[in-house]
Amino acid sequence: MRSVPRLPALVLALGSPWLWLGAGPPALAADPPAGRHLAAGDASWAGRAEGAPAGEPGRAAPGPIAETIAAYDAAVAAEPGNLEARWKLLRALHFQGEHVARGAEARREVFDRGRRAAEAALDRLAARAGGREAVDGLAPSARAARLARVPEAVAIYAWAAVHWGLWGDAFGRLAAARQGVGTKIRDYAETALALDEAYEEAAPHRILGRLHTLAPRIPFVTGWVDRDRAIAELERAVALAPEQPLNRLYLAEALLEHAPKRRAEALDQLRALLRRLPDPDRKVEEAAARQTARELLEREAAGR
Repeated sequence: MRSVPRLPALVLALGSPWLWLGAGPPALAADPPAGRHLAAGDASWAGRAEGAPAGEPGRAAPGPIAETIAAYDAAVAAEPGNLEARWKLLRALHFQGEHVARGAEARREVFDRGRRAAEAALDRLAARAGGREAVDGLAPSARAARLARVPEAVAIYAWAAVHWGLWGDAFGRLAAARQGVGTKIRDYAETALALDEAYEEAAPHRILGRLHTLAPRIPFVTGWVDRDRAIAELERAVALAPEQPLNRLYLAEALLEHAPKRRAEALDQLRALLRRLPDPDRKVEEAAARQTARELLEREAAGR
């Protein structure tokens, strides 16, 4: 929550400068309808790791993130056109699905809601640039150029790509590929990439790398999937944001899966991830990445 700026002592001593000018103070703009709810959501988001269950790396207690989601839901209800509230809701739903939901059905429920929230956010975003039909008809680079002045655009496209990806994973990758989910993820992620490749520690590269690593290649559906591009995108992510654990983890997984001759490099990425000090602002996320890295190293050691 933002602190109230303090006025210099001299101003307080001499009285309001508006009185010096013989005028009353200007009318203050009313707080935006979503402001209070956004502040509450941001505060509970910062505490999302509180009460995390001991002995379960990467798991979070349900209460804090539920409060976060409720606050952002209230912000969206109060001000439907508030794009900041919408992308922060997507971020919170992602955390809930990845780190709180237990079992396949619970994950499907969260990510189905995330998918719908993502499309609603894209509708609101597109309304600022000629409508959904006009925006969706553009290539990612042209779409990014049209939306470049909307600061929330990159966050909405990136988180929409994430939610579609996790929806596809929750409901089955093969079924998702047949429904064109992979193409949608690629389109949204490439739009985010064109807007800002460094957003959220190289998230556009990370998403595209993950997509090209995991998506099945199906003729006439996802024939564009490129394993070499998967590695190239993730290498770029690591170059841009080496401290983001998922960049190294996903690169290691891509190398182990699709470039077995580079196994030693993959193991080096995992060890580098574990050597760095965890970021205290993302305790749960760090714990999940580090646990997966340890498991991969143990698996590779056992397989030798």
